[in-house]
Amino acid sequence: MGRNTLFIGDGRRVARRSAVLGFSLLELVVVIVIISVLVAIALSRLLPYIDEAERVAVLTVESQIKSTLMTSAAKRIAGGRAASISELNRSNPMQLMLEAPKNYVGELRGSDGGSVSRRNWYFDLETRRLVYRPGRPFGWSDGAESIDNPEFEVRVAFDDRNGNGQFEPGTDELFGVRLQRQAGIAWLDGG
Repeated sequence: MGRNTLFIGDGRRVARRSAVLGFSLLELVVVIVIISVLVAIALSRLLPYIDEAERVAVLTVESQIKSTLMTSAAKRIAGGRAASISELNRSNPMQLMLEAPKNYVGELRGSDGGSVSRRNWYFDLETRRLVYRPGRPFGWSDGAESIDNPEFEVRVAFDDRNGNGQFEPGTDELFGVRLQRQAGIAWLDGG
């Protein structure tokens, strides 16, 4: 006689149902609900970090460009070519970098900038500005206002002593080369 045999009081043998292994439907639904709640909580906590990572990546590229501009200006001054610093004014700073970011699409006319996909850089040949197109933040509805594209412009900073608007090494005092934020400042500042 096996373990699955059951005797009833009058001596009859009846086969006993073996114990059911696994989950009942109710238990399975409860587990799925708990896991769904945990995933929803985790996503609501993690998605803002994706937006923040994008903003920090843009700030990192901005910092790299600033360093590249300072290095280029220093090389020109050390090489006795201080007058050539004025060539950097409103130039495309990506051309000075050893390696442009992988999401830099190149130089475009202003009207073509709208066709650049989100999370990419381009240089606007009409405005002479470097532009970044940020992604749409997670959690924003379609009706939410959009983020301004951060725009940057290379400027030679100098004391224009003769008032002609051009840097002249013998006359004007050079302060440096700057990458100035022109638009999208609130997003870059975390606002």
